[in-house]
Amino acid sequence: MRVRVVLAAVLGAVFATAAVAVASDQDQGRQRPPAALSDHYKALWMGEWVACRHHSLHGLAKELHLKVPAGRTPQVTAKLVAEIAEEPLWSLQAEFTTAVDGCRNGILWRFYHE
Repeated sequence: MRVRVVLAAVLGAVFATAAVAVASDQDQGRQRPPAALSDHYKALWMGEWVACRHHSLHGLAKELHLKVPAGRTPQVTAKLVAEIAEEPLWSLQAEFTTAVDGCRNGILWRFYHE
């Protein structure tokens, strides 16, 4: 009986530690653009970050008529929503990529920090 209790306690501690480690590695969005971007692209990134941060992830998905399966992570959903929202706005690939990254980070920032 004691062995079972000790084994259960050890397994519980291992799983709790793993859960904390996974949660801390989770992408929660960033608040600032990457330093390597030029001023033009930093402004574009921040503009999309602000625009996408004004609505919740659920609200944006609903507005874009996007069904989100129950098991999909916020990170995957945020990237998909950002790509769909930004696609009609940008013709240059570099601008599109920067805008999607800014939007995705704005969505995740709101999801995890507000």
